[in-house]
Amino acid sequence: MSDFLRFLENLCQHIGVEANLSICTTERTDEHELAAKILNEINRFLYQTNSALDREYISEFHKYWKENHFQILKPEIVDEKCLEVAHILEQIYCNNNIRVQHDTLNLTNHQIANVRFFTAIQDFKIDIGARVNPFQLYNINQGYFNPQEIVENELLVDEFLNQLGADSQRDKRKRWMQNAAQLLNDKYESDAFKINESHQGDVLSIKDALASSDLYGFSHKKTDMFLRDMADLGVWIYSANSQEINVMSDKNTMRIALRTGILKTRMPLLASYLDIYCYQYATIDKWNTLAWRKVWELWDGIAGNHKPPTPASIDYFIYRTGKIACWKSPMRRKCRPNNPVTKKWLQAKSCQDRLIFNFEGYCVFDGVCSLENRIFNHPMSISILGQTGWQSGKINEGGGGGIQS
Repeated sequence: MSDFLRFLENLCQHIGVEANLSICTTERTDEHELAAKILNEINRFLYQTNSALDREYISEFHKYWKENHFQILKPEIVDEKCLEVAHILEQIYCNNNIRVQHDTLNLTNHQIANVRFFTAIQDFKIDIGARVNPFQLYNINQGYFNPQEIVENELLVDEFLNQLGADSQRDKRKRWMQNAAQLLNDKYESDAFKINESHQGDVLSIKDALASSDLYGFSHKKTDMFLRDMADLGVWIYSANSQEINVMSDKNTMRIALRTGILKTRMPLLASYLDIYCYQYATIDKWNTLAWRKVWELWDGIAGNHKPPTPASIDYFIYRTGKIACWKSPMRRKCRPNNPVTKKWLQAKSCQDRLIFNFEGYCVFDGVCSLENRIFNHPMSISILGQTGWQSGKINEGGGGGIQS
């Protein structure tokens, strides 16, 4: 029996219908005729629009997936696994000062706040990949972080973006800088340090002020990153809702959440080709942050714990673990039965990166990830707009078409 017929029989079994399609193997033309009809129906349901659908939908599946993706995925946070992970993190954090690596060059808290405020606005990859240490930029030209000068001097903003390596979408980035600077001038006495005091240390109030509008360039993730750094660097102390500063979802933190089992779904995740309009991605993105928040909350129940000030404070360690120990390729992962890291390899890593591995040279989460979970992969996202986005993937009953590279 061909793989295609076996696929059809499996579908029949899932809906409780007995089917013996082996008869099709006696006449290949019968199988191919059947395949043509079935594949056309699958293609029509998944990817073709029609006159009966609202214009917002690409296909019948798109409408169904939008309405039912959450119930199908059924994400769930597993408290027992979260507590296991919290105990492992406690063992690491109790003797080590693990935080995002920023050399602040002995700047004052006011100066640090202004540097991080204006650099966090830019894309994450640009922020961490700057041509120079962002805090060094303060010593090069203090005007880069002076809200009044930013509003008045467009060339200064251009010069700053050149230094940061923010070459793309320049007009948008300049607007962000100038709008954010004007916000500081209008509400915070031209000083980012005063934001926390102005909002009485309430994280949700700060997030609402920065991320509720796209005027300032602060997405929720960028705001979380900024607030995390202010806490980890000892610049601000929050009085309310610090649990709302989330681990930033990316492929590394999501992959580890799924493999450790702190987050589980009803089924392995769909490939991005099926996740029309990225409803799956958005769901896992949200629940990933909730799962790591639960780890942070349960950590508080460990006696004498060394829990960091915000959930996002563990982001750096989790991100680096995914980066160097939890690869997509099974042969490169640092968990049993793969090859452990060597002492020589570890010596070339930073002190914080060495903490990712236990005394046997395996990832510290090796004992938490079950064998069946280790195959899980993070979701991927396809752009909603753009040349290769879902909008361009729409096609009518004539077939063909779709997303192109």
